[in-house]
Amino acid sequence: MSGKQRGLFRMIFRDFLASIRPTINRPKLMGEDYFGTKYYEVSINPTSKKKRPSRYFEAINDDFEQEIPAEWEAWLRHRRKEPPTFTEIETNYKIQVTKKLNAAEKLEASKKEIEALKKTDIPVEKHGYESFPTYEEYSTTNKLAELKSKLKPK
Repeated sequence: MSGKQRGLFRMIFRDFLASIRPTINRPKLMGEDYFGTKYYEVSINPTSKKKRPSRYFEAINDDFEQEIPAEWEAWLRHRRKEPPTFTEIETNYKIQVTKKLNAAEKLEASKKEIEALKKTDIPVEKHGYESFPTYEEYSTTNKLAELKSKLKPK
């Protein structure tokens, strides 16, 4: 009788040992973003009732408020199946940088425009209590300033 024998007790004992032994699922590195953050995925254990794999990231310098790119956040929250590719991340990063530069240019242009309006003597429309007319003869602040200047000894 050569070969393995099929014994009932042997099968029961082997299945029992397999159920006791912990199955270790190693995390798989799925990618890295331009900040240097690494993203991992742990596959599903066949005996567990979980339907989706666990996904997480290791932050740089253990900063829990670290900025995460939108592509990677969508992957972490299972909104997309595949992790983002390097080219996708790179193109989105370039778009982000150009938008920031355009916003800075527009902000500077609007500041220059405001300064130009301040330099010209165009009457500015007043709102609220500033629109109420004021008369110098009824103003007390001017009279007080004049009296103080007269009373000061020289």
